[in-house]
Amino acid sequence: GWSFVANDTYSGYVKTADITDPTPPAKPIVKKIALTFDDGPHKKVTPQVVATLKQYDAKATFFVIGEEAERNAAILKQAASEGHQIGNHSFSHDRLSTLSIRAVIADLEKTNAVIQRITGTKPTVYRPPFGAITQQMRKSISMPPILWSLDTLDWKHRNADKTVDVITKGAKEGAIVLMHDIHQPTADALPRVLEALQAQGYTFVTIDEL
Repeated sequence: GWSFVANDTYSGYVKTADITDPTPPAKPIVKKIALTFDDGPHKKVTPQVVATLKQYDAKATFFVIGEEAERNAAILKQAASEGHQIGNHSFSHDRLSTLSIRAVIADLEKTNAVIQRITGTKPTVYRPPFGAITQQMRKSISMPPILWSLDTLDWKHRNADKTVDVITKGAKEGAIVLMHDIHQPTADALPRVLEALQAQGYTFVTIDEL
């Protein structure tokens, strides 16, 4: 009924029944992943995406185009009100890397203004169209550029099964997944994506949270 115990200061025998485990319980491992959607808001597809995210209590980041935000302001406002992050994806999806730095800054500021007017919040991040970025852009733009680590190529194949397969096989802790909320197959794939990743223990967070 006695056990020998020791630490850095004392050693000796104590009743075994009085021993408690000094090791704190392990904290559960939380795997975070960021789902991102480009090129919206789309009048038909984006509301479906937002509704599905709500159903699964998932948050995402929408990199929106300024002119689309103006056309679909109510949809953008709804997405923001439900806790999704809204990022800047330029005003007209021009290849910013081909423009002067002054023109790039003006484009992003114009888009920021549109988004802030609609949502009440100024974007903190941007994603250059096509992922095309120059060193001058990195040096001159105060917002951090956000690219991605897992490209679904949903814009190319337009196939829900392929989108699900790419994400479920390629998901990793801290991954940034690229999708587009302007294609119906992407919206169709999303419930299966969320179910599969939740089963793998993932939590869906915004870019800022990640």
